[in-house]
Amino acid sequence: MITFVQFSFGITAIVEHIEKTVTKVTLTKENSVRTSGNSFIIKKFQDYERYGKVIIPFKKKLITPFQLKVFSTVTAILPGKTVTYGQIAKTLRTSPRAIGQALKRNPFPLIIPCHRVTSSKNIGGFSAGIYIKEILLKFEKHQFTQNPSF
Repeated sequence: MITFVQFSFGITAIVEHIEKTVTKVTLTKENSVRTSGNSFIIKKFQDYERYGKVIIPFKKKLITPFQLKVFSTVTAILPGKTVTYGQIAKTLRTSPRAIGQALKRNPFPLIIPCHRVTSSKNIGGFSAGIYIKEILLKFEKHQFTQNPSF
């Protein structure tokens, strides 16, 4: 099944799922797609705009044990904050390149908020493109660091 979730800041999540378990998320800047599909999935992804999190089951068989360690670490990064590939590498006793490669293969953007990981020199990469990464980071910075009610 496929569910589409349009966000107020101009990005659409295309969520592939089997019932309530996500198998893949694709982010696009396509604005002509309307929110439609499974109401449970829609609600969970709409929580991103309110809380900066998408908490939903995802197909763990699609990722390696190393990716799972990296993804678990990345999931702990608060909305509106960023950390570098090097900081995560130091925590996990590996290299920044290994962290980047694991995140490059993240099939669950927003659920695993890899957009919050940057290079020490620039914004770094993002599977959905730098443009979308910039939009997400700007949205989170405005929504979650300047909003005292969060």
